[in-house]
Amino acid sequence: MDLTRYLFLACLQGVTEFLPISSSGHLVFFQEIIGFEEPLVNFDIILHVATVFSVIVFLRKDLLSILKELILAFNKIAKGESLKEIWRKLEYLRLFVFVIAAVIPAVLIGFFFHFFIEKMFSSLRVISLSFFATGTILFFTRGKGTPVKKKQITLIDSLLIGLAQAVAIIPGISRSGLTISSGMFRGLNKELAARFSFLLSIPTIAAAAIYKLRDGMGELSIGNLGLVLSFLAAFLSGYFSLVILSKMIARAKFHYFSFYCWGMGFICFAVLLKG
Repeated sequence: MDLTRYLFLACLQGVTEFLPISSSGHLVFFQEIIGFEEPLVNFDIILHVATVFSVIVFLRKDLLSILKELILAFNKIAKGESLKEIWRKLEYLRLFVFVIAAVIPAVLIGFFFHFFIEKMFSSLRVISLSFFATGTILFFTRGKGTPVKKKQITLIDSLLIGLAQAVAIIPGISRSGLTISSGMFRGLNKELAARFSFLLSIPTIAAAAIYKLRDGMGELSIGNLGLVLSFLAAFLSGYFSLVILSKMIARAKFHYFSFYCWGMGFICFAVLLKG
């Protein structure tokens, strides 16, 4: 695989990881259509790390607030303050706990059903149906998550969003699309639903990178410069995808992505008929 293909794959990872159009679905599609090779493990991990950094930079204020409240919580506990009072007062502490809770369903399902899920990655039929399903879910977010909706997330909300993320392990189902939509369907303000999904992506993407280490490492032929360029391509495309998605959500245009997903579903179906 030459440098051009590595850079293409890096940009594809960055764009599709956060836009609600499924990174896994696009990878399977390009593998089927142009014989695109699945990236080597170490290169794939580099792309995952790059996209994690893009979220960290994008959410730096939220993450700093979480860190401050975690330190503050430990200080309050040391002083003997009631845990109930600490929980009630510290909003970002609650947000951190809810993110951790939301990760659990995907970890459990990924651990127990990974063999079954991996088989789906060779099925363009599954990808086609998944694109149609993602597009339909996105379409029904029209009018959801308006400013009058609730601006506080609950444990039940986080667990249900976590279950949605677990379903998104299926290739072709968008992780960001399903988690943000689930938040909106639960009555969350659309900006809060998106912010929670972005925060949730940090441990999720990191866990996916660690999981891929089970396959061992491969050798890359593009050199250090190629690795740096690929990292930057994934980081920048990921960051700008977050910016674009946030603006579309703020303008109540999140459901526009449904048309793209439906289009990809039809293309995959056409390839199946042709093949």
